[in-house]
Amino acid sequence: MRIDDAYRLLEVSPAASEEELKAAHRDLTKVWHPDRFAHDPSMQLKAGEKLKAINQAYETIRDARAGRGRARSAGPRESQQPPPDTQGQRLGRLRRWVFICTGLGLYILVRRPTLGGLLIAAGLFGVAGFLYLKSRTAVP
Repeated sequence: MRIDDAYRLLEVSPAASEEELKAAHRDLTKVWHPDRFAHDPSMQLKAGEKLKAINQAYETIRDARAGRGRARSAGPRESQQPPPDTQGQRLGRLRRWVFICTGLGLYILVRRPTLGGLLIAAGLFGVAGFLYLKSRTAVP
């Protein structure tokens, strides 16, 4: 399916945001769902074909925006990639995991003072220690 046909079928402009695209797809899916026409088999068949076309149009647009399809958008394409991970964000995630592992280890020690609980807590403390050392060597 061509990209301009897909936009026309979903009744959105090429400049539509991702939210507008999803809303249009959702609305047309509700309108043309075959279960709405259970009383009329011929309309149910027609609705099924229409729903397949709607889904194909939606996938065509999403693939084109992600750069996976051969179809190209007429307008400028926005970058769909997330911004690169900064060192500060990585360091914050490491420290958060240290806190989570330590807290979980303490919780298990208090709630399960058995050999199994002790082994699990020791493993969590080991992971927390490893992550802590890794965060200390990371450049902030």
